[in-house]
Amino acid sequence: MDAGAVAMDSEDGKSYSSRKEMWLQEAGEDAETSRDPDLNKKDEWYQNGIKYWTGVEATVDGVLGGYGNVSSWDVMESDRFLLDVLSECMPDYVRGNRHLVALDCGAGVGRVTKQLLLRHFHEVDLVEPVQHFLETARRDLKSHILESNVIQDHSLHRVVNFFATPLQNFTPEPNRYDVIWVQWCIGHLTDQDFVTFFLRAKVGLKPDGLFVLKENVSKCGM
Repeated sequence: MDAGAVAMDSEDGKSYSSRKEMWLQEAGEDAETSRDPDLNKKDEWYQNGIKYWTGVEATVDGVLGGYGNVSSWDVMESDRFLLDVLSECMPDYVRGNRHLVALDCGAGVGRVTKQLLLRHFHEVDLVEPVQHFLETARRDLKSHILESNVIQDHSLHRVVNFFATPLQNFTPEPNRYDVIWVQWCIGHLTDQDFVTFFLRAKVGLKPDGLFVLKENVSKCGM
């Protein structure tokens, strides 16, 4: 959103003249200056987000806001993208000579991990702050083991860690991940926390590791 755009708060219909005004009023943060944020407002911003998602059913349809029907299309396109990226950037992946590890950020009920990441990565970790989402993912994925879809790789793929942590507080284990996958969740972070999250998460990547950020965007309007 441009600085001159009008932002709308979906809960009570407040309108703002700029992104700066919205973040200052809603989360006590001025991302354009070094001014210290209002920590009470910032905490309230994140708690309101958790409160909302706590009231949502722990299903694919729930986490996708009633649009569970888009999941198969989303996964299909992500699969094509991931195959192209891994084949180009990590050729050992195609030959089955590399042990791949991924981090699923804002993992929800484990939809992306189960339907996409476990098909490509030997180990996947999930990070998700909403407790009943993470518990659903844990029940569904703890014993969920897949064989790789890469011909030369016959090893088993599994979920290893479930982190009950919000992204603004999460710091990954150094040098663990080949890919950090962030999908349909980064908008919950304030501008400052968006930047600091990636600076912290970078430590978790292997030397040739990659960030993947997948979000809905618009060329105009909201």
